Amino acid sequence: MILARLSSNWLGSCRSLAKAKALTKSLSKRKHRSIFRSRTLSWDSNTEVSKKAISQAWPNAIGFKYHKDVTIPVQLKITGEFPDYVRGTLYRIGPGGHEVETEDGGVFQLDHWFDGLSHVHRFQIVDSKAIYYNSRHTCDSLIEDYRRQGSIGNHFSFGQGRDPCKSIFSKFMSVLKPQRPLTSNPEKNKSRVNISVTLSTDFPGLPSTTTDSGPDSIQSLYAKTDSSSFQAIHPETLEPVGLAQQRTLHPDLKGPMSAAHARTDPVTGDLYNFNLELGSQPTYRVFRVSNKTGKAAILATIQDAPGAYIHSFFLSKKYVILCVWNSHLAFKGMGMLWHENIIDAIAPYDPSKKARFYVVDRTEAMSGVVGVYELEAFFAFHTVNAWEEETSDGGEDVICEATAFRSLDIMKKFYIHNLLGNVTEAQEWLLKQEPRLTRWRLARVGEHALEHCGKQKAAAGWSCGMKVKKAEKVYMVKEEQNFELPTLNSDYVCRPHRYTYGLNTLGASTLLENIIKYDSQTRTHIMWSTQGHTPGEPIFVPDPASKYGAEDDGVLLSVVLDGHRRRSYLLCLDAKELREVARAELEGWCHWGFMGEGKGGDG
Repeated sequence: MILARLSSNWLGSCRSLAKAKALTKSLSKRKHRSIFRSRTLSWDSNTEVSKKAISQAWPNAIGFKYHKDVTIPVQLKITGEFPDYVRGTLYRIGPGGHEVETEDGGVFQLDHWFDGLSHVHRFQIVDSKAIYYNSRHTCDSLIEDYRRQGSIGNHFSFGQGRDPCKSIFSKFMSVLKPQRPLTSNPEKNKSRVNISVTLSTDFPGLPSTTTDSGPDSIQSLYAKTDSSSFQAIHPETLEPVGLAQQRTLHPDLKGPMSAAHARTDPVTGDLYNFNLELGSQPTYRVFRVSNKTGKAAILATIQDAPGAYIHSFFLSKKYVILCVWNSHLAFKGMGMLWHENIIDAIAPYDPSKKARFYVVDRTEAMSGVVGVYELEAFFAFHTVNAWEEETSDGGEDVICEATAFRSLDIMKKFYIHNLLGNVTEAQEWLLKQEPRLTRWRLARVGEHALEHCGKQKAAAGWSCGMKVKKAEKVYMVKEEQNFELPTLNSDYVCRPHRYTYGLNTLGASTLLENIIKYDSQTRTHIMWSTQGHTPGEPIFVPDPASKYGAEDDGVLLSVVLDGHRRRSYLLCLDAKELREVARAELEGWCHWGFMGEGKGGDG
């Protein structure tokens, strides 16, 4: 059974005093056991105002509104002093508005946050006293389609519901005769796509997106989402200049789905990802693109796992670890053709079905799948890190970390009416399904016996019915230590690390209101928070001149929305104590986006 479409009245409003008291009681249990830079909200369970205290005290609605492009870079007002080592370019990408005025005088509205109009932001950090900002929507032709049609039309989406009155015949015709892909005419359709989740600079194997050939210049900028398509963007003007597909890298990468979060080897610069081909037998192909040659190689082929929506995966020094968690696509993915979106195509969450880790060798041996592990059902958007640990008897375990959920409810939480801080419907979702950092151990990697597999397929890296072992859950953080959009010091990628940074919620807003630093050794945390200020994903910039080489020597950069003043600023925090070092203020607001990508001034 396919997930039912959500409607604007799917959730009842929190109107009764009993619900307000229950919400207050639940929030009161969650103490701020952290270092805060501002006051916390007070709650009065005996008044009607208490139900709306969150939305009134923590405004965020402006962050979801359309904002015009800033095509000519403007210099920002700086308070404090940014460290010299953060020189370079910081990109941000995410939804840039959800409403389009139509030709007939109406307003077309995109319902899900992930379907917002793609918008790229660029912060050029020249030095400690000079920062320039420009931005651009990268879907102009798509916006014109919405304006003309007054609907999403035949465009695929993440969560937009379709017209329930559309005839069954029309649905069958769209399944039997799908449209030609937009990438078949990249010049015409370069801004008719909505690719707004992650960005990659200098993507190996793909062509340059600029004519600037300076030694320190960014040669290419590509926007990515959970598909096999890319949008090419000029790294300075942010203008879309073309489209590309994974099959450009390798002819076997012909499936429609992939991870928005490709992984890069911190030493070689090689890029890793997977491609998912749907059909009667879903097929995952895990691949690597050489940073030196731009050539792609298939590392493993997996056909004994269900097709699933997978946003990210793990990378250690020796392995690519693909976890097929419990966001399985119904009817082997055919539901995507029928519903034309991701959410409705995902089967209902089934806690009885196990999640499964596939460990793929990425060394020169290229031995394919070398381990398969199962564990209790969960879902995740973002992985954190992975590394190997030697056992006392010379064996090898792999440690994996991700921010995990116990259901798929988080996808529904991201419908706009569940996020706006000025809408009472958002109150019901305040405490639903927060992400919890979880660590697993995959024991004795490489010691698995094949139950049945032909030699030819084994040599080609197929999983081939490998014997499955059980993954061990090492720990899960406490409820108040929840966070999403995790990041760490990039020097510790594929290595054991101590500190993880992310965005936390304690129920003070309808989104995420705190920047958190979690210490995995002491299991403690500290936070930065300013009332009414909604931070974006933190980016860790290590201090290259660190005297002692401490893991938390560096700063965090985060684009923060001040909901009271309806303005945004680039915040710089000391990564040790989460103390503000500097900020650069915009004249207007910057949408609360998804991901960032940085490129240092030294190239």
